[in-house]
Amino acid sequence: MTAAQKERTETKAQKSQPFCDVSVFLPADFTLDSGETLSRPELKVRVYGDLENPAIVVTGGISAGRAVADCKDGKGWWREIVAPGGHIDLDDYCVIGFDFLPNAGETARTITTRDHARALADALDVLNIEKLHAFVGASYGGMIGLAFANEFPERIEKLCAISAPDRAHPAATALRGVQRRIVNFGIKAGDAKSGVALARQLAMVTYRTPEEFAARFSAEPGEAAGEAYDVCEYLVARGNAYDMDPRRYVTLSDSIDRHRVDARKLKIKSLFIAATSDRLAPLADLQRLASEVKGARLVEIDSLYGHDAFLKETGAIGPHIKTFLKEKKS
Repeated sequence: MTAAQKERTETKAQKSQPFCDVSVFLPADFTLDSGETLSRPELKVRVYGDLENPAIVVTGGISAGRAVADCKDGKGWWREIVAPGGHIDLDDYCVIGFDFLPNAGETARTITTRDHARALADALDVLNIEKLHAFVGASYGGMIGLAFANEFPERIEKLCAISAPDRAHPAATALRGVQRRIVNFGIKAGDAKSGVALARQLAMVTYRTPEEFAARFSAEPGEAAGEAYDVCEYLVARGNAYDMDPRRYVTLSDSIDRHRVDARKLKIKSLFIAATSDRLAPLADLQRLASEVKGARLVEIDSLYGHDAFLKETGAIGPHIKTFLKEKKS
């Protein structure tokens, strides 16, 4: 029995559990678009539900991972959407999440959404899944979904991409570029953890809207210069709570800006969801993307939460996803 067959057998044996994890070791000749090879060529996958049901890959932002629907300790980043009886119903579908490359300690530095799409295709081979019912991705995960649909149209029936354009907006790239330089400055200064925390603080400002900050914080000054405002205390706390390897942060942030997909080549049934207040994936970019994909539908969500609408507006977004998944293929 090959390693892939063994993993497949073990996965099927555990399918009655709430989820099971599978480590997929990529082929020895797996080469990144950059020409680099992975020192840890492993994709960590989590499977929810019955593998005999139609399969849906679900992915989120760069901080999301394979823990999509876990309820224990509240670790499932989209548990309001993916659940038994939920908008993505685990009684009807098998849901697959995975951790983004690079793994901790990886030496390869440049990874694209296309690299992730190809790695996912290998993982689906191990799971014995020939064709996905759907790929539902938000933010960076939606970009991977676009890349997967571009590379493997024969392996996917439907694509739902939320707050995910076919290429990054230059203004968003500018903001992420500052974050990467902060992280690299921290690495050079011997305090990489602080660099990541500062970068995360800036990122939080870009994820949300000025209107939300105005509603939440008074921004009253302290007695002297240098004392933290309440909004600053919030950002410092969010930055200090964030835990990601600094080099991995730089790689994934760069991967967003490296993302390119030719929307005119997408031929599958597609639903795009955009938040009208999103500054990182502007509404105009999603409107253009939807117009270039034949038969695609665009849903616009008004939200106070900007790019984070896919996390905060699950009640508004979920029904659109549920309806789309149940629609017959045209």
